[in-house]
Amino acid sequence: MDLRLAADGDGDAFARIIRRYQDQVASWMWRFTQDRQQLEELVQDVFVQAYFSLPRYRESNVFEGWLHRIATRVGYQYWKRKRREADRRQTDLQEWDGAASDDSQLEQSRVRNVQDALGRLPPRDRLVLMLRYLEERSVAETATLTGWSQAMVKIQSFRARTKLRRLLEEAWPDREQVS
Repeated sequence: MDLRLAADGDGDAFARIIRRYQDQVASWMWRFTQDRQQLEELVQDVFVQAYFSLPRYRESNVFEGWLHRIATRVGYQYWKRKRREADRRQTDLQEWDGAASDDSQLEQSRVRNVQDALGRLPPRDRLVLMLRYLEERSVAETATLTGWSQAMVKIQSFRARTKLRRLLEEAWPDREQVS
């Protein structure tokens, strides 16, 4: 009911939709950024795009899935924008300091290294890795969320894993193989 009213321009109905789905959208967007301010902006962007897309929403679709596809596109666009900004600034990533004084520092360094490696991947690669391995989505679900074919998801997953493995091997040259 709220969807029809919101599509007809009822702001109160759309506000109820936002309240109903805001936490869920925020948890989806947390995968794209852990910066609270950026997170709030991304959540807002998802709902703005959803509002303007409501006239094209088909009631035969599950609203939550439709909203998740919008959120995935917003997150992907965010990563692409951040990548372009980083390329323009040509910021250097900090090099890994292999001289950690204890195991927890070493583990923190490795976590930062993985995060840095993921950050160095193109947004398309990060997106497919996030959906397939962090969110544990199937190939079919990933294809639905991204709008890609299932074959493209498989190819992109393989290429992204290969790139990530290469980046991690560069970061940890003392390890024989990164799994």
